[in-house]
Amino acid sequence: MRMIPMMVVAAASLSAGAASAQTTLDFSTPWPDTNFQAKAARQFAEAVATATDGNVQINVFNAGEIGVSGSESMAAVETGIVQMADFLLFLQAGEEPILAMDTLPYLIQGQEEMATFLEVASPVFDEIAEAHNQKILYYVPWPSPGLYSRSEITTAEDLEGQRIRAFNPASFEFLTKLGAAPLEMPWGDVVPALAAGTIDGVATSTSSGVDGKLWDTTSYFNPLQWSTSTDAVTINLDAWNALSEDDQAAIEGVVEKLEAEFWAQSAAEDEGKTEILVENGITVTEAEDSMKAVMSEAGHEMWGSFIERVPAAGPVIEAYTEAAGK
Repeated sequence: MRMIPMMVVAAASLSAGAASAQTTLDFSTPWPDTNFQAKAARQFAEAVATATDGNVQINVFNAGEIGVSGSESMAAVETGIVQMADFLLFLQAGEEPILAMDTLPYLIQGQEEMATFLEVASPVFDEIAEAHNQKILYYVPWPSPGLYSRSEITTAEDLEGQRIRAFNPASFEFLTKLGAAPLEMPWGDVVPALAAGTIDGVATSTSSGVDGKLWDTTSYFNPLQWSTSTDAVTINLDAWNALSEDDQAAIEGVVEKLEAEFWAQSAAEDEGKTEILVENGITVTEAEDSMKAVMSEAGHEMWGSFIERVPAAGPVIEAYTEAAGK
C-alpha cells in the first residue's frame, strides 16, 4: 500500500467536517521572479485564493527557493516535498522518456501546433501524471528557441564548427547534425562562458535571452523556431483529493478562465522580449531557405530515431502529424 507523504497531510489536510478550513499548498517554479511563467504562477495562486474564498492558499516559490530544481519537479510533487509545481515536460524525460516529444525539431512549431499536439497527447500525459501521484491542471507553452551568436548565422556554413550551448539532448543532437559543435552546461554558466569565449553562442528563447542580458555577450539573434515546448502545472493527488468538491470545482474554473490568457501572455512575451533585445543592440536575422531545408531534413530524421528509442511515442506522433497536416 502506498503511504501518503506526511508533508502532504500536514500541508493539505482539512479538519473533519470543516469544509471552510484553510488549505495551504506549496507551489515550486524553477523560473526567476521576472519570468512570465513565474508571473503566471502567482496570478494563478491569487485567482485560486479569490475563487475559493480564501479556503485554498498557494505559496509560490521561485527559482530554487524551496530546493526543487526543474528536473526534480515531477518527483517532488509525487512525494509531497511540494504540493504543486510548474515544470518543462522534457526536463522530466529522465523518468518518462516520452515527455521529450515536444523537443523534436520541426515537430511542433508555434502555439497553434502545440494546441493540436496537446489534444492528442494530453490523455497520455494525464496517465503519466496519475502514475506519479499528480494531476495536470494546465499547460503554458514557451516561445520557440533561436540562436544567439557573436557573428551572423543565416546559413548552415555560418553555423559550421560554432560552439553553441544546447539546452537539452534534442537540441544538442540537432545542432550537431547542422554542423555546429554544441556543448551542454547549466544556464548559470552561460553568460560567464560567453564572456570568457568558451562558447560562441546560445540556443534559447527570447525570454531567456532577456533574463540573461545576452546583448552584453552576443550581437545577433536568429529566431529559428525549430520547436515549441511547454510547461505543465501539476498538483499532488493526495492534496487534490483532500480538497472539498467546491474548492476543486473553483480551481478548475480558474484554470478554464486563465489558461488561454497564459498562452496569450506567452505569445506577447516573445514579441515584447524581441523588442527589448533590439533596443539593447541585438540584430535579429533570418535563416536562408537553404539553411531551413537542412534543418527540416535533420529534424525529420530525429523523429524516427526517437520513435525507435521510445516506441510509445509512435502512435502519438502519427496521430498528431495527421491532425496537424505535417
